[in-house]
Amino acid sequence: MVISLDVRNIAVSHYKTGKNAPEIAKLLANKVHRSTIDRWLRRYRQSGSFEVKPKTGRPKTGRTKRLINLVQKRIQSNSRRKTLRTMAKDFNSSIETIKRILNLDLHKKCYRKIRVQKLKIDQKRTRKTCCQWLRKNIDHDKLERIMFTDEKIFTRNGYFNPKNDVIWADDRFSANELDGLNFREKYPVSIMVGLGVTWYGPTRPLFFQKGERLNGRTYLNTLLPFYVEEGNQLFGHKN
Repeated sequence: MVISLDVRNIAVSHYKTGKNAPEIAKLLANKVHRSTIDRWLRRYRQSGSFEVKPKTGRPKTGRTKRLINLVQKRIQSNSRRKTLRTMAKDFNSSIETIKRILNLDLHKKCYRKIRVQKLKIDQKRTRKTCCQWLRKNIDHDKLERIMFTDEKIFTRNGYFNPKNDVIWADDRFSANELDGLNFREKYPVSIMVGLGVTWYGPTRPLFFQKGERLNGRTYLNTLLPFYVEEGNQLFGHKN
């Protein structure tokens, strides 16, 4: 908070009449903290003025108001050139300067786009109706009778997260030598697994046969009887 010069003049005038900092704070109805008045008086005794000394050192030349406005307009526009590298190139600045503007001046954080299912308007309406029905009609007793199932294909390639799986090395060649390469087969060995979860625990996993995929016939002939058998064992007396 910036205090006006009139308040500082009043504080100095009281000091000239022999008042100390606590007394001046009371005369100002405690609108200014005592430590602030002490700082004013100390500055006045040292330099004869309560004005703030001019700042020393090199003035800020990178994060100017003009550059901050340019960055702000860019991130609010429909332009696709919003990366640190492209903005630094377009505005004749450095990547670190653009990053400091986004973090310190504009208080922005970087978020990556995530993949979600694209739904039509009627699909959104149907899902909302289904959720409302579930909240209204499914109580604790009914929840104990529900089995949630899912099927998933697992490959020998496994899962690779390029953001978190990092290697610290002196150069790219050294990183490659330090297990920095993720090898992926073009046609990896895969297997489909089905699993169900109930209030009383999970089912046994069902491993599909080699080359077998999920379709209507597989679901009726293989999956559904398996889930029924597992459900009978898990639910027990609830059936």
